[in-house]
Amino acid sequence: MHKISCVVIVVFIMLLLAGCYTNKQTEADAVKDYGFKLRKLPYDSLYHQFIKVSTAYDVSPTDSNRVQVFEWKGTKHYHPVQLAHRSLDLLSDYRLTTDAKYLNRAVKSAETILSKAVRYNKSIYFPYTFDYNVLQKPELALKQPWYSGMAQGMLLSTFCRLYYVTHEKRYKAVADSILNSLAEFGTPYAPVFISEADSLGVGKGYYWIDEYPHPTKIYVLNGSIIGAMGLYDHWRVFGDKKSKRLLSRELTTIKDHVPLYRNVKDLSSYDLKYREKFANYHQIHIELMQNCYDITGDSYFLDMKRQLEADVKKP
Repeated sequence: MHKISCVVIVVFIMLLLAGCYTNKQTEADAVKDYGFKLRKLPYDSLYHQFIKVSTAYDVSPTDSNRVQVFEWKGTKHYHPVQLAHRSLDLLSDYRLTTDAKYLNRAVKSAETILSKAVRYNKSIYFPYTFDYNVLQKPELALKQPWYSGMAQGMLLSTFCRLYYVTHEKRYKAVADSILNSLAEFGTPYAPVFISEADSLGVGKGYYWIDEYPHPTKIYVLNGSIIGAMGLYDHWRVFGDKKSKRLLSRELTTIKDHVPLYRNVKDLSSYDLKYREKFANYHQIHIELMQNCYDITGDSYFLDMKRQLEADVKKP
């Protein structure tokens, strides 16, 4: 009798484990992924690598260390996306000139925003320290601290390129911790999510990098793609399977949803909920379609770029 009981218990445990494994696999398989093959671009062809020296070295206002600060309603803050932009600008300038002053300022800017990061599990997140109404809409209020997928991705690019340029091992550890944040769902800080089908036309089971992680999803296009460029940088520098997998899933999301942003013979929509239109963001969307084509070789993105160009022809 004792032996029979033991056998029953063992079989039950095996079935339980098998069930857990099956659920895990089903959850993973439910995320849409076309398995994009990536092309390793030369450094000078990367997103945010320019052909002319920028004005980033002389920006204002700054703190006492010449690191840019963001003024908001009478207070000063270190703005994660802004400092990512400046750091990448300065790294671009260093690439063009080999003048160490640009690299030193890039390091100082990146180290400053890193000093404000918070750690959760194996991830680090860069907080916004001011309240913000997305698109100036009170119903889209974000209370500080809040965390942006665009910021996480851009700072992932920043620390990957810092590692590439300096070979400082600590920057790889930082980059890996940022990468982890783009694979954590349901945390208090999560800047990514897997979508459910909704009335905006978004499909179920897609991986989204979320520029503005509000309970009301608005699906900002440029922020999601720019955030994904950090995944590309991580894969390019470290050859990491995790960053490649996440990037392929994000590219799948973009490929299946970018037509929703198009307005025939008009500016493309900034987002899917309010469908705001801005001429500068339409141009950014065109450039990002080129970026998606460059890293994948998928002609779909090039076709979409041409359609967006034809919708609003330059005077």
